Amino acid sequence: MHAHYGAGGDGGGSRRAAPLPGDAGLYFLGSLHELVAVGLHRPALEALCAGQRDLAEPPIDRAYLLKILDEEISRQFGHPLRPLIELVLNAADAARAPQPLVDVTVTDGRVDVCDTGVGMGLRAILSRLLIPFATDKRPGIDLGRFGVGFFSVLGFGLSDPESFSLHLTTGDGIEGWAIRVVAWPGAGDAPDAPASAPEEVGSARGRAAPEVAAALMCSVRRIAPLLGTRVRVTSALLEASAVRAYLRDALHFFPASRALVLLDGAAVNDGRLISGGQLVQERIAHPAGAGAGGPAGAGALSAGSSGFAEPARARLEEAVEARDRALLARFHVGGRGLLPSISAATFHAGVKVDACLALAELALIDFPAAVELTEGRDAIKVGPEFTAVAAAFYRRLIQLAAASGEGRRTRDRLAEMAAQISALMLQSAGWDEVARDLARALLGPGRCMVTPERREALLGFLGPSVAERLFVPESFWAEREWQPYLPGERELLEDELELDPAETLSALARRRGDLAGLPLLLARAANPHTTLVALCRSRLPPDRGGADAAAPRRAPGGPPLASTFPEAAGRRPAGPLPCLGTRRLLLIRDDSPAVRRPSGWSDWYALRAAFDRASGVREADLERDLIVGEPVDGAACAAPRPGERTSGGEP
Repeated sequence: MHAHYGAGGDGGGSRRAAPLPGDAGLYFLGSLHELVAVGLHRPALEALCAGQRDLAEPPIDRAYLLKILDEEISRQFGHPLRPLIELVLNAADAARAPQPLVDVTVTDGRVDVCDTGVGMGLRAILSRLLIPFATDKRPGIDLGRFGVGFFSVLGFGLSDPESFSLHLTTGDGIEGWAIRVVAWPGAGDAPDAPASAPEEVGSARGRAAPEVAAALMCSVRRIAPLLGTRVRVTSALLEASAVRAYLRDALHFFPASRALVLLDGAAVNDGRLISGGQLVQERIAHPAGAGAGGPAGAGALSAGSSGFAEPARARLEEAVEARDRALLARFHVGGRGLLPSISAATFHAGVKVDACLALAELALIDFPAAVELTEGRDAIKVGPEFTAVAAAFYRRLIQLAAASGEGRRTRDRLAEMAAQISALMLQSAGWDEVARDLARALLGPGRCMVTPERREALLGFLGPSVAERLFVPESFWAEREWQPYLPGERELLEDELELDPAETLSALARRRGDLAGLPLLLARAANPHTTLVALCRSRLPPDRGGADAAAPRRAPGGPPLASTFPEAAGRRPAGPLPCLGTRRLLLIRDDSPAVRRPSGWSDWYALRAAFDRASGVREADLERDLIVGEPVDGAACAAPRPGERTSGGEP
């Protein structure tokens, strides 16, 4: 089957035996999946820990075992270097107070991760480290969840098996063990391979086998006692500068209370890589209906505690206390990274999950350990705790803006940032719950969202005074998140303008002969008899309005009286562009001087250019027409005489 060599001892430090001559403490040499099979079969595991030389073959389905191991080794993370973070998390879980420390050393082609915490004996190696999903990590306390960190690192052997090796040394202070994993030339030859030393296995590395797990060879050797664990990963894919940049970006917000991470001797999570901003801690309220661990569970403890046995009550109190510790989140808002690799990101327990490079500001979220990860282990699972943290983050933005008394520009930027974080990082969790409060606090009343390409047209049509009402999102994501909660362009126009009923341009020109600018628009229209337009004007101020304020006053059978114009009625003046295109029709301002009494080239140009743009003429065609077309002047745009036909062929 494979080679087993016993050096005595049970792997737990309870008894010792002298190593066999020439074996130098070697306990196992063979395919990695065969060693996993030993860990899965209790009699084989006990025999190997006892140092027995010959082991019966474990009755494990090898095809199914290889399938499971291949899936775990080849599983893709969100970032190709993420398995290195798994090693750091494991080291942080093993590190011990008073100063938990994880030391990471990076050179080209090699990464070492070391801790001086509680290591492992042989029994722990076989039953936990080498068995996927067999973990002793404590939910809400430890960072590890799924027990596959070791196998994820083996994935570096997929792309370049020639250069890959993994060397792990570990000990609990009583004994020490070394495990080495390398790529074997062929999976099919592994069972019959000679019992050569691990160094010979390393020199024989070559082509990768079709099945990844079957192509990996493993040796287990007893070494001198030590305390702690060192993992060395060797691969040509580990380019030093890229690895350092990724580790700094992923770990600079890792809580130093969990472990101080040293990268080539310099701390990366003591705050020195971030400048400015505000760091706050927040106790997250327990989501409603969170189950036995929620408020109902705590209430049951206090109300019926007399019915609990004392050990059971103590365990429940410990669980509630652990839950309370787990629901503590941290937010860092408004800082900036001091290195190009430090980007805005969202974090779980201090470890980055999704990057949000669209944000200029550094907005970091340290999720409580109670937030669950998906099976992929590099994405956060949306659930009650996740949503509660997201909502708390948005409310924290409101508090920061209110406390600092920031101006409108800064508040608009906070609204933009909150929407981008919701869309790009938090999967819109908690947004519906807080969006209206955010809009009131950051954007203020009366704000309307318009797209960047419509901003200039609206300012030109409504006048610069309306600028204070416009919220223009900088990104598609912010536009998507805010759209359901903010009024848009249609509401803005209805609020700012008095709108007449829609009619055709030709009918309007016949009805309103007092508007001297309409003949030019009539001449510019491709078909004035089907072009829908509506006259509009600025609304009266609230203190000047009445029951009939929206209806323009007219002389019997004549045009509106002069008192309805802006200068007479106190209305806000029109902008320089007299026309605006909308989805349904084209708006024309009858309070615009260019429409009422055009005088000079500038008014004729404003009419012509605004109407062409509103009608959908491309900007390039419009400019070309102005350059090479007929001169723009009032003589060319005189009103049609009685009986003269318009461009539509109708008198």
